[in-house]
Amino acid sequence: MEADSPQRRIRILHRATEIFLDRGYAGTTVDDIAQAAGVGKVAIYQLFGDKVDLFAQCMIDAAGTNPVMSRALLRRDCPVRDVLVEFAEQHIRRMLRPVFGTRPFYEFVRVLLSASITHPDISGRCLDILRSDEGAPLQEYFHDMLEKQMLAGGDAPFLTRHFIQTIFFTNNVILEPSSAERYRDSRASAENAVDLFLNGCAGVALAAFTPSVGSF
Repeated sequence: MEADSPQRRIRILHRATEIFLDRGYAGTTVDDIAQAAGVGKVAIYQLFGDKVDLFAQCMIDAAGTNPVMSRALLRRDCPVRDVLVEFAEQHIRRMLRPVFGTRPFYEFVRVLLSASITHPDISGRCLDILRSDEGAPLQEYFHDMLEKQMLAGGDAPFLTRHFIQTIFFTNNVILEPSSAERYRDSRASAENAVDLFLNGCAGVALAAFTPSVGSF
């Protein structure tokens, strides 16, 4: 079916993302997106469901999550903190990456945070999709680290949920446009986020251990 073609899906996502960035969630209608993408509303509902689901898919598409890359970063032969910092740094770099022209991804996240005030289900759906993309390899990693007693506190799903929420929602660049330049130092920003997570944000205690292989 034409409505299911990959090209049409991509066009709808791109036009929707552009309009959400310009007008915000509340200021955007499915009619606006359908007109900009040159499709009927029925095609959008068939492909994406409702407006919330479309917004969530736009965000994940713009984020460019990569489960294969995530698994490659989550090495079992390196110190836990170093591994999590590497993972968090990838996330922060993604925040600064342009989505449309020079507009960075964190502008889209601001739209999400603003929309979540009146539509709390939006952040939940976005995080559900994000967890399904990045969360699976991260949860496997936390499970292995708990089994090896390199981490203590909570179970793997709990740690996964809180780690993603920590690096996702504690990044000041999302809330303060003036801080974007400061976050160009993605390594320091990642270290701050991981330390916040390990030192109590999720009630996690980092077990003492000596890795057999050097860090990154």
